[in-house]
Amino acid sequence: MVDTREAGLRGKLPAKQLLTTSLRDYMKVSLPSTPTSVDYGPRVASYPMALNDQLGICTIAGAIHLLQLQYAEIGEVFEYPGDDATRTEYFSETGGQDSGCVETSVLSKWTNTGLFGTKLSAWIPVNPKDEQEMRAAIYLFGGVYLGAELPANAEQQFEDHKPWHLTIPRGRPVGGHCVVGSGYNREGVNVITWGQETVATWDWMDRYCSEAYIVIPQAFVEADHGPIYKIDIETLQEDLKLF
Repeated sequence: MVDTREAGLRGKLPAKQLLTTSLRDYMKVSLPSTPTSVDYGPRVASYPMALNDQLGICTIAGAIHLLQLQYAEIGEVFEYPGDDATRTEYFSETGGQDSGCVETSVLSKWTNTGLFGTKLSAWIPVNPKDEQEMRAAIYLFGGVYLGAELPANAEQQFEDHKPWHLTIPRGRPVGGHCVVGSGYNREGVNVITWGQETVATWDWMDRYCSEAYIVIPQAFVEADHGPIYKIDIETLQEDLKLF
C-alpha cells in the first residue's frame, strides 16, 4: 500500500509586529544544554488535518497540534474538538472570511479569551535564526508554534515525503504557513503540518522560517511543569500587554 500524503492550504498572514525580545531575555538561567535530538511527535497517535485542506486555517490547526503535543508532555490527552468547532473558531478570528490569520493575534486571543476551552499563561518569542535557542525551546516546552514563508516547491517536497530543503535555484516565498516544531536533530526541525510530521532542514529554516513562539498553557502552570520556574513570567506578561 502506497503511503500517500497531500499538501493542504496556507493561511498565515504577515506579522503585524514582532517582539524584539526572545527566549534568552526571559530565562532566569542560561539556556540549558540540549540532547543531540528529540522527537515528541510520536507521543500523539494522530494529528488531524483540521480543515486545512479546505481553508487557510493553518494558524488554528497549528494551535490544535501544539495542544496535542503539550498535553502529552504532562501525561494528558487533548482531543480534537471537531471540524465544526474548528471552523467556528477560525471564522471568529477572521470575521467570517477565509482570509487567514496573524499568528500573534491567535496567540493573544488564546491568552485573553481562550481557545477550545484552554488558555495560555503566556507565550514567548523565539529567534528562529538561533539554532541553540530553537533547540532549547523545543526541548523544554515540547514544541513551538512556527511561521514560515513557504517557497513554491514546499508542497511537492511534502507530498514526495522529502524534507523541506533548499534547492538551486532558491525558491521565492509564495505564502505564509503555520506549522508546529515537534522535535529536532542534526538534519533540522521536525514539523507537524497538514496532519503529518515532516522535517525542515536547518538551512531551510534559516531562510524561510520567519516567526517562532513558545506557548505556555495554563495546564503547564497547574501541573507545575518543570520549565516554568526558569522563566520570568511577570516581566513576560507585562511585555505581552503590547499585543
